[in-house]
Amino acid sequence: MSPTNQAVTLAARLFERRSADLLRYLRRRLRVHDDARDIAQEAYLRFIRLCDPDRLTNPEAYLFRIAANLLIEHNLRERGMSERTPLEETPTAEDTPFDFAARSEIATRLRSVLDMLPALPRAVLILHLRDGFTCAQIAAQAGISRSMVKKHLNNALAVCRKRLREKRLRDLRTESGMD
Repeated sequence: MSPTNQAVTLAARLFERRSADLLRYLRRRLRVHDDARDIAQEAYLRFIRLCDPDRLTNPEAYLFRIAANLLIEHNLRERGMSERTPLEETPTAEDTPFDFAARSEIATRLRSVLDMLPALPRAVLILHLRDGFTCAQIAAQAGISRSMVKKHLNNALAVCRKRLREKRLRDLRTESGMD
């Protein structure tokens, strides 16, 4: 049996045994109880996609951890830290059209790189850089440890730097006709 088929079989067994427990767990942590079924369904789908049955020692714990991570993403989206965050600044009286255009171009590039990040690292990065939250404040808001906040922040910054550098190199090659 292939790993994917094993994961589907394992998810089906978990659904039979633990679906009521998972829904109860989610409903206790959500304001809108109707969201619990959606999050539970996504948890099972991710379980199937990410699960390696041969290496999994506690499938229930793994499923509930996936659900907990989905709850964090959901809560961050509900608090307004979702897919799109306004990055552009409004022009000031001293701004020239060139200044505004340059900032707009930078914001567009940054937004495209941020959109590639998973929800939690993106939210951590935005809360820290744009809103000035400390790691402790982000940890309290997201329900994760300070060390996980630091990990997400460092990884998100590294990914952003790398992708912005790659995008800049591609743009330079295009401008110079090297492509």
